[in-house]
Amino acid sequence: MGLTSALNTAVFGITYNQRQLDVTANNIANADTVGYSKKSISATAYFDGQGNVAGLTATEIRRVVDEQLQADYFSSLTDTNYAKQIANFTERLDGIFGTIGDSSSLSSLIGNLSSALSTLMNDPGNYTAQKEVIAASEAFARELNSAHERITDLRKEADDSLSLQAQTVNNLLTSIDDIDSAIRDATQANISTADMEDERDRLVEQLSGYLDIEVSDGTNNTIFIQTANGQQLYSDGQAANISFTPTHLLQPGVSGQTVLATTPGGTTYDLIAASSSGAMVATAELRDEILVEAQKQLDTIAAEISLAFSNVTVESTAVTAGADSGFDLDVSGLQAGNTITLEYTDTLGVAQTVTLMAVSDPSLLPLDNTATSDPNDTVYGFDISSGLPATYITNINAALGSTGLLVSNNGSDELRVLGDSGAPTSVESLTASVTVTADSDQGLGLSIFVDQRAGTEIFTDALEDGGQRVGYAGGISVNPSLLADSALLVNYQTTPTANTPNDPARPQFLLNALNSGTVHFDPSAGIGSTSSPFEGTVIDYVNNTIAFQGNQAEDAKTYATAKETLTTNLAIRYEESYSVNLDTELAFMVQLENAYAANARVMQTIKELFDELLRIV
Repeated sequence: MGLTSALNTAVFGITYNQRQLDVTANNIANADTVGYSKKSISATAYFDGQGNVAGLTATEIRRVVDEQLQADYFSSLTDTNYAKQIANFTERLDGIFGTIGDSSSLSSLIGNLSSALSTLMNDPGNYTAQKEVIAASEAFARELNSAHERITDLRKEADDSLSLQAQTVNNLLTSIDDIDSAIRDATQANISTADMEDERDRLVEQLSGYLDIEVSDGTNNTIFIQTANGQQLYSDGQAANISFTPTHLLQPGVSGQTVLATTPGGTTYDLIAASSSGAMVATAELRDEILVEAQKQLDTIAAEISLAFSNVTVESTAVTAGADSGFDLDVSGLQAGNTITLEYTDTLGVAQTVTLMAVSDPSLLPLDNTATSDPNDTVYGFDISSGLPATYITNINAALGSTGLLVSNNGSDELRVLGDSGAPTSVESLTASVTVTADSDQGLGLSIFVDQRAGTEIFTDALEDGGQRVGYAGGISVNPSLLADSALLVNYQTTPTANTPNDPARPQFLLNALNSGTVHFDPSAGIGSTSSPFEGTVIDYVNNTIAFQGNQAEDAKTYATAKETLTTNLAIRYEESYSVNLDTELAFMVQLENAYAANARVMQTIKELFDELLRIV
């Protein structure tokens, strides 16, 4: 190697050392800067034909980032924010329902009502005992109203959160667009983009908390962002516009507005449906699913306790007509939502259960089997809008036409259902469940609770107008007739003679309805399944609902804790992968200073040699 080549090598070395010193000094200066990644500089040497160093470039500053670890951390952050949002709301939801031992919980309040009815049954004429039943009923209804309203408030809070989240996501995408464009321009101009890439990573990290996104590389050091199902969020320097219209009135059982994304090309899609995790997805799920389900549980409690007290069983009368036998049933008291239960054996000898459900809106027909919660029945709807029992029977006949049974009017506008000895079919039982409309002379049933959302209406569980059950917990109230006259808890008959003031029959009926009457509960409220719905008393269902909410909150908390632990560990590993280690950087700086000094000594030696040569010449 000649002196000139050696000099070039030393000069190039000093230049490279200087660049390395600058980068290392910058690393040390930004060691405590959040999101700053360690930088390094690479060099490329060029040689002449004799193998001597002819040039050196040291302009490309690179970030030290583990991209796989980064992707894992961002993905974990998405799931953690989703889990934390769910855990936050379900914990508050659990507080609304209370615990079984809490004196203000639905469980304790319905227990108080049961105790008050038991006391009344033992002393029916006691005015104080009657008032205790009224007071316990009012307390239970008020708690249902309050819980329903507080859940509505949580839904509104979630809706407001969605609005803020949509705005934040939109701002993040705009900021990513700005920094990504700057990175593209700098890349094309051969300018270092390392610091700008750090800033872009911080923005993508924030975006990952709201949605599960896929990030891939684009051209000129840019990125491409899409949702979990492949919808475009950011591409080719253009970001989708995120919009959300707040839902000013969240109706029970009805979903709110969704978040929309509009691509630069004009395509609009549902951003929530295009994602599967993140804080925004959790918020929408809370508003439209978890909280709606909780309200449905309250509606189910309100509906079933009302029906338990107010519905009476109308028995049929056995009848024989020639070789065929069956039953006659009075259907005059049927109202929309009331049912007739028919048990028969079909032509193949298989036992069948049929539920005939009355509707006043024929557009609802035909009904499917989900109209009841019983998994073992076949449901037929029939129209009662005429108000004429004879027409009811005609419609029932049409509904049961495929059963092979003999259905007719017995001549007194009563439903007659006979087995057909020639088919053969046989009828085992025929009963109706009818809601009483008066406070007396309709049996032992009593409408302790009524629907006061639009005046005072008897609750019959009608399917019309979306279903009377939907939102009923927000409007359930004690019957004003009972508030005016508590003796109606005992007085169930006025003609032909009034029952005695100490007659325990009605209090006994009400107590049994609450404690012993078992029904299938609506599985769409989250407790039980379609094939195996929860079956029990109203008290059983209340206790199971409270346990369900407690378990849901605990499960959500456990899941969120696990996810947060994983994310914390990944965050630590991720930060360690890119962060500046001061000890390492300072040691490296000492090495660079020594290399710099060595190159300087080489240059000094070459200078001295050149000077000596010049003196010799």
